[in-house]
Amino acid sequence: MKINTDLHSHSGHSGGVGQIDIKKYLETLPLKGINVFGTGDCLHPEWNRYLKNSFIINEKTSLLEFNRESQKESETNPSFLLQTEIILTSPLQKTSKGRKGVHTLILFPNFESIEKTTQFLEKKGMKNTIGRPFIKCSSNNEVSDTLNHILDIDDTIEIIPAHVMTPQGVYGSINPINNMKDFYGESSERFSAVETGLSADPEILSLIPELDNMTLISNSDAHSHNLNRVGREFSELEMNSLSYENIINAIRNNNVTLTAEFNPTEGRYFLSGHSDAKSGHSKGEYCIFSPANTPKDHICPICNKKMTIGVLDRAFEIRDAQGGEDRKLGYLTKTRKPYKSLVPLIEIIAASTNTVSISSKKVIDIYNTIILLFGTEINLFTQDKKKVQQILTDNNISQNIINGISEILDNNFSFSPPGFDGTYGKLNLGIKEDFLNINTVKLSDNHTTTTNTLKDFI
Repeated sequence: MKINTDLHSHSGHSGGVGQIDIKKYLETLPLKGINVFGTGDCLHPEWNRYLKNSFIINEKTSLLEFNRESQKESETNPSFLLQTEIILTSPLQKTSKGRKGVHTLILFPNFESIEKTTQFLEKKGMKNTIGRPFIKCSSNNEVSDTLNHILDIDDTIEIIPAHVMTPQGVYGSINPINNMKDFYGESSERFSAVETGLSADPEILSLIPELDNMTLISNSDAHSHNLNRVGREFSELEMNSLSYENIINAIRNNNVTLTAEFNPTEGRYFLSGHSDAKSGHSKGEYCIFSPANTPKDHICPICNKKMTIGVLDRAFEIRDAQGGEDRKLGYLTKTRKPYKSLVPLIEIIAASTNTVSISSKKVIDIYNTIILLFGTEINLFTQDKKKVQQILTDNNISQNIINGISEILDNNFSFSPPGFDGTYGKLNLGIKEDFLNINTVKLSDNHTTTTNTLKDFI
């Protein structure tokens, strides 16, 4: 059987997240087609109590189900898997650039293993007042010892480096390193998978040789229950029957049949640049560069401060540092599984109807109408384009919306400008743009764009 999993989310206790009720997730997940969803923040004491009070453990699957009076009714709803993201920090061993903080995903089989992990981390001085526990280590050896201890609590606990290419990921631009072991130490040898993150996909991660034999999984890292957040990335796993242990085994054995990827160019850290939110910039002033055009010193031409280095730039830097110079974009290692680059349906509807707000009643009503036709958003995107068009036409869906969905299915779209420096890319339907040519400095009183040679990046 194939199971759609989205195993990284957050509760209302994480920074930048509003109040979250698990019932809101239960309303959204069936629309998206997600079968198993990460609980988020399961080490946080208040959220942990909420999970215990809101769910029952299914004895057959070791997964959580919403605590309803009728067990039969709950079987039609998504299951939940105990999960948290933690922040580990450590000084870098090979440089004197200060401490590096890395976000890391942990999956748990039960509340008992969570309790033992919490007790261990509290002895290490864990700060646990927000959704992501914060653990300060003295070296990468201590990072390794910490994670090895957690893995030894239960042999089905899984540790996965989170959104590995973003600034807070292990390969990220904040105090950058070029090998996973430089931060995680020997514990990295026990990792089976990494999370691609919203600004990267299997093609980008295939540039990095040390990931060749690791499973790639995709998760939404949802910070709300909204339709453009939940399930925007997911992993389809093959297993004989649904259970926590089978999910872990599928990840460890790379039994991934498909990952759905947020288009990297929409991701907030895809290219290098500086947004107009930076000090020294006026409103509307920003710069953005493709790898072929990024200033060698990484200095912003507007404010003369260091820019935020994008995921694509970092992928090429790591590729070269690991001796993979012969790898180009478009190269996929033999272990890479099929993937689709998708755009959330709610965003497609808003763009097709020229509606600014994706939460407007008009957009939501159209979304619900389309979901009634296909059952789930995943079902829509995995069907033949002509069949999708026919169903939408037969049910009097606006031609503009049919065209918008068709453009996504044809991969005839772009994000312009692409995502950079914490800013999501802006969707353009029916327009293809070569992001490898971008060299833009936009000032308050003028806008200059030049295109340079692509060099050897493609």
